[in-house]
Amino acid sequence: MVKQPKVSICVPSRNRQRYLKATIEGMVRNPRTDVQFVIADNSDDPEVMNSYMAGLRGDPRIVYIPSAPQTLSMIDNWERTMCAATGEWIVFIGDDDHCDPDVADLIGNVEQHVTDVEAVGWGSISYAWPVEGEPVGFFHVPLYKGAKRFTRKQLQQRMFGWEGSTIVPGSGFSVYHSAISRSLLDKIRDEAGGRYFEHPVVDYDMAMKVINNGKQFVFCERPFSIFGACPESNSYSIGRMADIKAKVALYEAELGRSFDLDPYLKDFPFSNMLGVSSSIAIAQQWYKWKYKFQYLNWERNFVMACARSVEHFRDREAFDAMRAAYQTALRQWHGGRFLKDFNPKFKGYLKEVPTGFTDNGVYVRNDVAGAANPHEIYDIVNAIVEPIELIDLEGTVGAGANTASHKLLSKVRSAGSRGRLR
Repeated sequence: MVKQPKVSICVPSRNRQRYLKATIEGMVRNPRTDVQFVIADNSDDPEVMNSYMAGLRGDPRIVYIPSAPQTLSMIDNWERTMCAATGEWIVFIGDDDHCDPDVADLIGNVEQHVTDVEAVGWGSISYAWPVEGEPVGFFHVPLYKGAKRFTRKQLQQRMFGWEGSTIVPGSGFSVYHSAISRSLLDKIRDEAGGRYFEHPVVDYDMAMKVINNGKQFVFCERPFSIFGACPESNSYSIGRMADIKAKVALYEAELGRSFDLDPYLKDFPFSNMLGVSSSIAIAQQWYKWKYKFQYLNWERNFVMACARSVEHFRDREAFDAMRAAYQTALRQWHGGRFLKDFNPKFKGYLKEVPTGFTDNGVYVRNDVAGAANPHEIYDIVNAIVEPIELIDLEGTVGAGANTASHKLLSKVRSAGSRGRLR
């Protein structure tokens, strides 16, 4: 009998074969045998990945799901990926990302201290793939230590109350760049009538379900994964108006409809065309309607997140256009009551790449040591941060330890901080 994997790392993909190959290579180089890699291709040309994956048939850790005869919706591709995973814990990442398989050690260590833990999150690094003609970016490596437990109430404040948000809710604990127990996921599936994923914003769909159904949440401050952003990814669209429009149009064409027109949004005048903050809020409106869930006094924090989203537009014309579009929506919402809270400031382009140490971490150029993909960046991060065995769990999540403060909550990576379009 084959032993159940500790962790299944799932990678749904569509038409980004070059990045997917690098993601696979970065993970399978780790020799540990208690992990499973579930790769689900959903590309227009299936032969590219079929040929590549044929060379990996000898690795029993890999489950490969080839492209179907017809293109699947993102929801269906994520659904079949989840159904193919057999691990005790499930992690999803994007096809331009990286996750360290040694996160299995973190999960096992957490279980020793919190026996009924159902969701384990960790720090993640944001990284932009190199693009010809684009300036070199940078990433931030946090140097915090330890781990903390969270209450459901705290996470609801972050998710549904938009408390402490950047451009997205900073709640964490989606299946995306977090590990969720199979038992909790199956509970979520059963409550939803037999499906894991229901809404096209799949990462936030699952994050809301995990937060409202889970009981024990642990977050480790040490990074174990990389959020990659390539030109084809939704995260690349942040601050790029033409790219947002093109990706939303493609997204809705594959979905077969515009869910901006769904009846539960009749009093919510925000569109997916307004970017990631608006898209997540739309998903939240769906969740509240579907599951009859209410959360009060979230509007002001949401509006301030929208303002920060507009500040990502470095081109003056694009900034002015997006600001005006949000102002139009805000005038139509609650009689314009929250328009006064919408005050984005134009920041323009960065004049130099920040590097060096701060009080809580270090800024590093994306091309450090010739790195050219997420797993090469992770190798550098892994050399900077503390080893897994030195993470203090006994004093932070063990018996008698306090739950996390709101100050620490501000450090939590958001659940799918980019709103995936896959």
